[in-house]
Amino acid sequence: MKIDKHAYRVVDGFKKSLTKEQRETLSDENFEELQMLIEAAIGSTVTKVLHDAAKEMEKLAKATRKHATSIAELEG
Repeated sequence: MKIDKHAYRVVDGFKKSLTKEQRETLSDENFEELQMLIEAAIGSTVTKVLHDAAKEMEKLAKATRKHATSIAELEG
């Protein structure tokens, strides 16, 4: 996922939901700040999800090694 492109699309969708008067009240800088906040939020979420997935893979690897040891002992 391209985080910056996704954030841009979110901000663009937000702009389209505003009335002309509301859009005129906000500056390009405001929209850029919003995009940066969205990018940071997405990045933080992705990092957490990947970390959690890595932890689950570690647990699975440990269980697999334990299972393999048990099988080896039975065959031994």
